Amino acid sequence: MAKKFQKNSKHLVDLINSTSLHAIALLAQVDKFAFLGVLDMTKPEPHARSVIVECISDVKREDITIADQESIRLLQLVRFRTEEMLDRAYKIIELENHPEIDSFDQAADAMTRLIWLRVKASRVFDQIETIYLTHHFHGHKKFLGFTVRDGDGRDFEWTPEIESKLHEGVGEILGLDDESKKSCEIIHFEMDDGDDSAKRRLHYLVVYHPGKMKLLRQMKDRRRDLLLFTPALEATLVYDPAENRVHVLSDKASTAKRLADRFAVIGFEKPLSKQPVDAVSFDLSMFKQVVNLKQSKVNGAVILNAWISSLTVTLGHTRHSVSLNLFNSDNVWGVSDQHFGDRNPLSTCRAVLEVKLSFVIRFDGEEEPRALDISVGQRGSCSLLTLPDPRMRRCGEEILTSLGVMRRVQPAKVGSDLALFRAEMKLLDLAVEDVDGHLLASLDLPAAADLVNKGLLKEKSQGDHITVPVEDADGQIGYRRLKVNFTSTDTWAQDEISGERYDLRDGDLCRYTVDKSYLRERLAQLLKSQLVDIPINAEEQEPYVLGNYRLGDQRLPVALVSRMWEPKHADKMDTELRQSNLGLTIVLTTTSCTSRRFLGPGIVIALDALAHEVDGQVCIDMARVEGEVLRRQAAAVATDTPILIKEDARNALLVGPWPEPWPLTTKEWVDVVELLVNSWTSQKRKCTKLQIENAADKPIRSMNEFFKGAPEWTSYIRGADGNSKPRLWELKIGAPEYQQTTESTAAGAEAEVA
Repeated sequence: MAKKFQKNSKHLVDLINSTSLHAIALLAQVDKFAFLGVLDMTKPEPHARSVIVECISDVKREDITIADQESIRLLQLVRFRTEEMLDRAYKIIELENHPEIDSFDQAADAMTRLIWLRVKASRVFDQIETIYLTHHFHGHKKFLGFTVRDGDGRDFEWTPEIESKLHEGVGEILGLDDESKKSCEIIHFEMDDGDDSAKRRLHYLVVYHPGKMKLLRQMKDRRRDLLLFTPALEATLVYDPAENRVHVLSDKASTAKRLADRFAVIGFEKPLSKQPVDAVSFDLSMFKQVVNLKQSKVNGAVILNAWISSLTVTLGHTRHSVSLNLFNSDNVWGVSDQHFGDRNPLSTCRAVLEVKLSFVIRFDGEEEPRALDISVGQRGSCSLLTLPDPRMRRCGEEILTSLGVMRRVQPAKVGSDLALFRAEMKLLDLAVEDVDGHLLASLDLPAAADLVNKGLLKEKSQGDHITVPVEDADGQIGYRRLKVNFTSTDTWAQDEISGERYDLRDGDLCRYTVDKSYLRERLAQLLKSQLVDIPINAEEQEPYVLGNYRLGDQRLPVALVSRMWEPKHADKMDTELRQSNLGLTIVLTTTSCTSRRFLGPGIVIALDALAHEVDGQVCIDMARVEGEVLRRQAAAVATDTPILIKEDARNALLVGPWPEPWPLTTKEWVDVVELLVNSWTSQKRKCTKLQIENAADKPIRSMNEFFKGAPEWTSYIRGADGNSKPRLWELKIGAPEYQQTTESTAAGAEAEVA
């Protein structure tokens, strides 16, 4: 029976054999280790230990399981910066004036001191365990990273005010009741990380809540992995001033995001950035050919054997797939060649969907080899991100990186490349956030893989449509989606309208996500030195107000819009700006060539026209806008006689005896207002509805409908016959003639009566 329970108590036995008898006697004071009370200190040490091990068979299996889990908590802390952790623990109990601090022997071995903390100061023991767990999860998918937007890398200051605000925020985010909030504690401490050559100080904020327990257990082949039991850990925030990043260890990604966001707002009064942190991309295309896995390079370990145990590929160019699963370490390409010959699915496939790599490695300083299995999927899934052992996780990352399978996303420095800036503007100018590789290539953008590695795109799965740019009869740009067709040897798309055929055999059919909020954030960083009154939180929809630009004693609003090539969207932006009451606005657009000169009261300027390089750095020169603004203001000076200043057929400015000029942004509006201005200056003043309809070249049911999107039209145009549904119209200058006539008649009647 002892043998049976030995299997369930491996870590407990390791703890007994590696701990002093004095420490074992101390540990017996904990309920979970009460059975250790059989220890006889008078007997020789080897005999005393063997008696304890033998008594395990008489203890209930459930109690042994719990004791084994508790043993792991002690054993794992001996392997991680133990002295630094113990020094911190001693400072805490010293500061708290622990009643039994005199019994803490600082000269004792590390395990004895850890056991003292577990028995006499369990809360402090839980704290240092939390520190260990945070490091243990570096690189794990539960350890999420965020960047503070516009962060200046300043240090974090822990004050009672910040502690109170964070405590309140954490209680709200975790949904704690009043009683739970009282037991919730936020522990702040600083710790150096890295080796002597690259040390940096990190801030730790541990949300410690004794009322809740977390069970992080992974069962595999009926074996329990490391980190079986994590007590009282809600979340841990780690702030790195050098990198300006916040990492959060939390059970849920949504909780991590909210905690990081609250930390940034309270600690720095800044929101989180959209910049990708710790993101990775995978390239499986190399597995279409023979790859020597044993040539992989890894520090601190030797690869004894390596092979592909499973490979899933598309069946030719079709959507069908085929998987090869090997029973042993045979060469997968040799096996497929032997069985399939010229019809080898590996050499004729269009894409590799999933691969499972198997390695046998041995770490330096160890004798026993270890098995490492890594599964990587085309959609970005990777088993490494869930491995509980950080050493194995780092080893696997180095192997995949050396093979070229895994790449760390390195966000491009803002403004480092003018060509890249223009590519970002093209991405912002797209109508959707989900694009395909064929569209990216047709827009002459850099290679999709390069944009992914720079954090500007996120790779998704293969798509079944492509998007192609088209032009209509009027030269307006648009986009059309085409279905992808395939056979075993060919892939193509057919435009049924134009009849054009697109050969996609070597084309990129992958779909990508464009994070436009991140691209706008990068643009805002280029502009922030020239703007004032910048909003803390970005607008949620276009037009995005970026701030104000100083021009003399004026502060002109600066707004960002896109897709000026799409008439409906441009009209919508025109309406939004007219209704925003911003006044004269500098409207920056991502569209490089646009016929729109005005949007509402705003002057439209293409960002491409303002961008240039200065000493290798992209600069958006807002000073170039000043001339346009001054010309607009000079032309808009109020005059007694109405004047229509036409830029082109669809852009004009009406000035006259009104407080503000009226920008016109459609051909119909320009033609109708031009008719009214000509009538006024020719002394006719009035125009019939029929004349107005002829000028607009379409029937008009009502002027409100005709000037839809420009409600200010009533300040410039009025009915000229006094009817509720006027048949005559004129510019709104002075009093209307029908009112003057009525007043004259009334005055004459009063004179006759007198």
